Amino acid sequence: MSASGGIISIPSSTQGKAVWASAIIVILVAGFVAGWYMAPKPTGRSVLTGEIPIGALVALTGDLATFGTREKVAIELAEADINQFLATVGASFTIKVLFEDTATDPAVALQKLQSLAARGVKAVVGPLASGEVRNIKGYADSNKIVIVSQSSTATDLSIPGDFVFRLVTDDFPQGRVLGQLLYEMGITHVFLVYRGDTYGDGLADVINDTFTSLGGTVLDSVRYNYEAADFSVELSALNAKVSQAVAQYGASKVAIELISFEEATQILLQAKDYAALMSIKWVGCDGTAMSARIVAQAGAQAAAVILYSTIFGVGYSDKFESLHDRMVAIIGEEPDDYSYLAYDCLWVIALSMLSCDVYDGDAIRLALPSVAENFFGSSGWTRLNSAGDRYIGDYAIYAVVQSGNAFTWTKAATYSASSGSITWQVRI
Repeated sequence: MSASGGIISIPSSTQGKAVWASAIIVILVAGFVAGWYMAPKPTGRSVLTGEIPIGALVALTGDLATFGTREKVAIELAEADINQFLATVGASFTIKVLFEDTATDPAVALQKLQSLAARGVKAVVGPLASGEVRNIKGYADSNKIVIVSQSSTATDLSIPGDFVFRLVTDDFPQGRVLGQLLYEMGITHVFLVYRGDTYGDGLADVINDTFTSLGGTVLDSVRYNYEAADFSVELSALNAKVSQAVAQYGASKVAIELISFEEATQILLQAKDYAALMSIKWVGCDGTAMSARIVAQAGAQAAAVILYSTIFGVGYSDKFESLHDRMVAIIGEEPDDYSYLAYDCLWVIALSMLSCDVYDGDAIRLALPSVAENFFGSSGWTRLNSAGDRYIGDYAIYAVVQSGNAFTWTKAATYSASSGSITWQVRI
């Protein structure tokens, strides 16, 4: 254990990539462990002993299933690492994660949260989608259940003082990055196609404002029913408008900005029948970036339009590398960046519990911002802003390419929040 600048770092083992030791790089306020033992315990509430249940609302089915499946693995790895850490510091409790499949459905998410609450859960990792978070927020606030989401980004959920925390930045920076990306691609005219929920509405607004402020023109906005199985009506009408735009401005100047989850798979499969739609570039978002379903089922179509997609960018570190390698060994593919955030979500919950030595939602809510500010996770520093969202973050920009007979996501560029610039690694 080494101390520097008033901060204690509990580093990983020199064995590099041992099962838990290489993943544990916990950074806490100086004197945390000693203070935990010496501090008076809260009165009127039970201190932590035994096995403590923590919920995990993950989408194992539905429009974010490939993300949820990966992130479940990340949370399971975090559970094992945390329990090992708790044993090392002599804590009198362990944690047990109770997983529930939300099916990427806000109504199901609420039902599953209520079920977890009945089992004594006071803190939850997830859910993934902002629609889910929005639908459970009232219940979580009323029942003092801490929610820590790895991937909810809707701007209207940035609310100070509630029980919802998000280890990802909200959609204001992502929208600005997407608007800038379109501009730097040489696009002058764009069609916004977005899922009809507050996530889609909010992100579309920010992209619109950013792109137009740079001199671009939004030719049309198509708000679609994301629960539909068929998008041919919308695509047929859009194809006619894109055809006109291509004739007037040129295919290299026109793009589709698709704000979608994995229903983008069906949209792309149907779009292949429309020549104009397939003649221009498409840009996605964090709901499409690294989607295994898209490349498995609509890889040819995605590669044809490239489908540049942004996602919160995780910085390189030893802890990142260790979790990456462990996950790849289990899932057999590259983890999406939100997997690292899911891992860190469980850590900040557990460390917040340890800091106040009580399983109480109100106490965890008060402790969590300070813990997050002093924690270096697999995704980097987890400092939050006053609304309980990630304070700042870079973005990775992925594109779909063909690799032999298969299709895959490749990192094409990165966006630096500090410089406000996009650095291209490969232009496709």
